[in-house]
Amino acid sequence: MWKIGNLSAAKGEKVKGYLQFDLTKEKLPAFLIHGEQDGPEVLILGGIHGCEYTSIDAALKLARRLEPKDVKGRLSIIPIANPASFYARSIYVHPEDKKNLNRSFPGKEKGSAAEKLAYCLNETVIKSADYLIDLHGGDMIEALVPFTIYQVTEDQALTEQSKQFASLFGIEYVVGSTGQVGGSTYACAAQQGKVAVIAEAGQQGILDSSKSSLLQEGVKNALRSIGVIKGDPSSSQIRALQTFDWSFADFSGLWYPCVEIGETVQEKALIGKITDEFGETLKEYYAQTSGVVLFLVTSLAINERDPLLAIGD
Repeated sequence: MWKIGNLSAAKGEKVKGYLQFDLTKEKLPAFLIHGEQDGPEVLILGGIHGCEYTSIDAALKLARRLEPKDVKGRLSIIPIANPASFYARSIYVHPEDKKNLNRSFPGKEKGSAAEKLAYCLNETVIKSADYLIDLHGGDMIEALVPFTIYQVTEDQALTEQSKQFASLFGIEYVVGSTGQVGGSTYACAAQQGKVAVIAEAGQQGILDSSKSSLLQEGVKNALRSIGVIKGDPSSSQIRALQTFDWSFADFSGLWYPCVEIGETVQEKALIGKITDEFGETLKEYYAQTSGVVLFLVTSLAINERDPLLAIGD
């Protein structure tokens, strides 16, 4: 019998139910797919950010379509890992404590709402998994080109394994992150010696069926590579990026970007400005590195410390 928190599945069984924790009242819809043969344990997450609808849809469709007869090993899928954010339509943050769940891992047992949820997820599902696939996309106010991310660690073998895993999603841009923004699922998992990736597709609070299919097919291809589902994995041309450089707002005001997603920019090129409510420029922003604009905040309203965009090179 395979147990994940309050849920369990016998070999050859598929179970759906709510994953519940003593520390928080939240109920997370979850699927356990226990294959008929032994193999790795893989965790697939969606909805860490509650308004990234395309990735939530992709996780849910995978969970509904995969059956124990298709799986070698154990596959847990949580399509909506942050239900409070999902139902509040809260971008970035948990509505109770205003903290970003994907900046809160490994969490705190006695912390705030997002920190407790991160702690519960880490202790219950991340620690037991061999592989982590965390599906994301552009939040309600973000445009992006699809990309995958893996964590660069001191463990060179793990880093290379994670890079290869991230390269199997049929997505051109593959980013090796050195952790400029901490507290993420994949960084937390990598620190525990697990192969972990984030795959991003979809944007701006829109459910994009084609990008959902992209994520679903990418996950299945990655699962083929480790023998969890049958078939030979396909390969595709990738562009490996070694940096993932974020720019953040120094002021609250109006954000006027002057670049687009997918655009190649040069270091020190103007990328946008923030003005006050009277249209007076508070600060112009310039690229800190050369590379491709992978994601971009498209909201006119911006708050101090909000992300503005990220450039990969």
